[in-house]
Amino acid sequence: MDFFIQRVFDGLLNGTIYASLAIAIVVIYRATGILNFAQGELATLSAYIGFLFVAPSSLALSGSGLIGVIPGLPWPTPVAMAAAVLFGVAIGALVERFLIRPLEGRSELSIVNVSIGLLIAINALVIELWGTNSRRFPSPFPSEQDDFVFVLGARLRFASIGVWLTVLVVLGLLGLFLHRTKIGLAFRAITSNRSSAQLCGIPSGRILMVGWAVAAGLGALAAVLVSVSGRVFLDPTLMIRILIYSFAAATIGGLDSPVGAVAGGLVVGLTQTMVPAYVPYFSTELSLLPPLLAMLLMLLFRPTGLFGTARVERV
Repeated sequence: MDFFIQRVFDGLLNGTIYASLAIAIVVIYRATGILNFAQGELATLSAYIGFLFVAPSSLALSGSGLIGVIPGLPWPTPVAMAAAVLFGVAIGALVERFLIRPLEGRSELSIVNVSIGLLIAINALVIELWGTNSRRFPSPFPSEQDDFVFVLGARLRFASIGVWLTVLVVLGLLGLFLHRTKIGLAFRAITSNRSSAQLCGIPSGRILMVGWAVAAGLGALAAVLVSVSGRVFLDPTLMIRILIYSFAAATIGGLDSPVGAVAGGLVVGLTQTMVPAYVPYFSTELSLLPPLLAMLLMLLFRPTGLFGTARVERV
């Protein structure tokens, strides 16, 4: 029983991180109708920017010794996390304004190609600036080996609790933003019916820029949380595998549903940890396969996802 509970805790931690990035994918999809393949690399770059605040001499350009970009003593980790999110917000807005908006009216494939090119460019930039060595992002939560409590016989780490609470707070703020602010209501109007919203005087360009900024901020939060949770180290490939899981989560939950993204993230996280533990011939190395199979089954039998909205077109 304690082993089962332990796997549930691990799956919920993974699922929470996948859900935060899946929500970012959903926000972009609702705004543009395309999947942003650069979402993970934007998040990785933001995490590295936040890392500068806790390790100010960590930046090295191809070994040439460009150091001390952020002068002074290391800042507290919560400040570094906030800096990473703010940088993500800023770069998301810039990407929309200068790369996505000029493509307005063109085919969706052109935007997809831009996002793929952005993925390659950012990954190369991160490797050029920081190299390929892994780094440990200091955790703001108690993260030593003995920092845990026993719940139903299983170890629940304080870092896991911290990640869950952080994501819950952010999701609550996101809900308030979308449902209780003028900008949030305008974004919902744009994503529901862009033409009608523009006829009502809503500036679609600026509102969509806010959507891209929010999505990039959520992605940055996911990258920082996976780094401080102690599950993986900070390196240029940090978000590549997580992006795949998050795409699966968004597909399972529904590509136009933030609630579905959360549900899909938890499904993927639990599937990833429970199937290898209880199904024969599924080793840990094959942990990517169960979520992808779940996504395939969802596409076959319910293409809109668990909470997605089916499109109805008049003939």
